[in-house]
Amino acid sequence: YDRYLIFNIRALNDLYDVKHYRLHVELMGKYANVVLVDENNRIIDALKRIPPFENNKRTIWPGAEFTYPEKQDKMDPFNFENIDLKRSLVEQLSGFSPLLQKEVYYRLENGQDLKTVLDLIKNSSKLYITKTNDSYQYHIIPLTHLKKESKEFSVDEGFDTLYYALEEKERIKEITGDLYRFVNKQIKHYKTKIAKLQETIKSAENAAEAKEIGDLLYTYSDLSKKGQEAVELIDYSGNKKVVKLDPRLNIKENANKYYNTYQKKKRSTKYLKEQIDIAENELDYFFSLEEQLAIANFLDAQMIKEELIRYNYLRTSNKKGPKKKKDKYNLYQIRFKDHLITFGKNNIQNETLTFKYAKPGYMWFHAQKYHGSHLCVDTDNPDEETIRMCANLVAYFSKGRYSSSVPVDYCLQKNVKKIKGSRSGLVAISNYKTIFIDPEEPELEITHI
Repeated sequence: YDRYLIFNIRALNDLYDVKHYRLHVELMGKYANVVLVDENNRIIDALKRIPPFENNKRTIWPGAEFTYPEKQDKMDPFNFENIDLKRSLVEQLSGFSPLLQKEVYYRLENGQDLKTVLDLIKNSSKLYITKTNDSYQYHIIPLTHLKKESKEFSVDEGFDTLYYALEEKERIKEITGDLYRFVNKQIKHYKTKIAKLQETIKSAENAAEAKEIGDLLYTYSDLSKKGQEAVELIDYSGNKKVVKLDPRLNIKENANKYYNTYQKKKRSTKYLKEQIDIAENELDYFFSLEEQLAIANFLDAQMIKEELIRYNYLRTSNKKGPKKKKDKYNLYQIRFKDHLITFGKNNIQNETLTFKYAKPGYMWFHAQKYHGSHLCVDTDNPDEETIRMCANLVAYFSKGRYSSSVPVDYCLQKNVKKIKGSRSGLVAISNYKTIFIDPEEPELEITHI
């Protein structure tokens, strides 16, 4: 019941005699190994050779007799006399993982008995995959404790599906790694810049004090002699105040110096606030790209790269390759009931959908206060089920995909306007309604157009 595979191999030798071999694949953490054994149970070779002086209990060396790994002191999960449910099942039963233990305990808490659960495990020939956030959990029984729907596959089909998804995700990250690094670098840069600007603005906010000191010095302008480094005055609240002076200047000249400081700080405060606004807009933009990359396939990532080149964040390559035939829209589509639901997953796709693909009478959707997908459905009066399907899609393809009660705004496309001077994907809407949705992964087939 451990992670152990045996391949029985039938092969012909140089004399065309049939020979039988066994390939033992031992997947046990740092002790993992692959060992090829002949008909006489002698080791031909191994991925990791273990000589007798390293392990005299189990030698893995060409010519040595093959022995199985030492059994752990655990019970057979399908043939035991007594088990303590207050102790860890992982410590008591062979082949039990922490994940399976959680599932068994969850089922016991919900009224199933241990024998029934173990029989389900013993008799299963299926693989059940459950998607949780950005990862996949799987076992040979449904993982009901995750409280998410699981998909049933035959074992081979299940592993094909599971590892294709994982490999595809890693492939996208590998190919678009430069984009991830660039976007994360920009996020870090603008976070640091905003923090420094906010510190600077704090020191500039005491401009009013400089003006008050200037007023005070003019009030006591008869103290006109130079050479003083400080003077004690009574302020307008009747309190004594020590004012620092430039000894090279008289009182009026010192007052003008304080007035100049006031004006300078006043101007710098306005400038700093403008710079903070710019930096916050940039940070918000790169956060949106980070979210888009999280759900991007290779094509989507390429479009994000094109967008960064368009706005001069990245340089275009000087190498001229063969011209690629461009797709008409580069959008995604689902057929639902009698309608076509079309959506984008990045800024360029969203702009194409909203202002090139969608017609004025199409209903348009977007998750409120989240960066994410723009979507339209080819009707001006969708029924409630269609509205909920559209709202679910835009909520799922946004940062709110793992939240609950995500607000989604929807209106006719003719009520969506591009904000003048803004980047791709930013719009203003009017005459809209809002629906709240708990996002779920769409099960309908998504096609690319």
